Amino acid sequence: MTALLIGCTQRVIEYRADPESGVSVSKLSQDEYWKRQVDDHIKAEVAGQQPEAGYETWREYYEWWSGVLRRKSKPTWKSREFKTSEDLVNYIKEKRRVKGLRGYE
Repeated sequence: MTALLIGCTQRVIEYRADPESGVSVSKLSQDEYWKRQVDDHIKAEVAGQQPEAGYETWREYYEWWSGVLRRKSKPTWKSREFKTSEDLVNYIKEKRRVKGLRGYE
């Protein structure tokens, strides 16, 4: 998967390769793109895949990711949906809870 942030449009052009359907192209808001990343991580976790970035467990990965998000008081993009970084962390927690995954904090 490749993503490209386009200038001042605050849109992300995302290219996704799928062995069955080929390449898809999506134009997403930055909020939509971020939420898709959360969904992709949860999907990988549910499928039993290893987390990225060299982490041994998903718990370690989510603790790291939450720490990174909390370094700033608000998202690093002009979000329409998320006002604070804690909103981002809570979004991840809620999406994981809905999928029946245990909390990590």
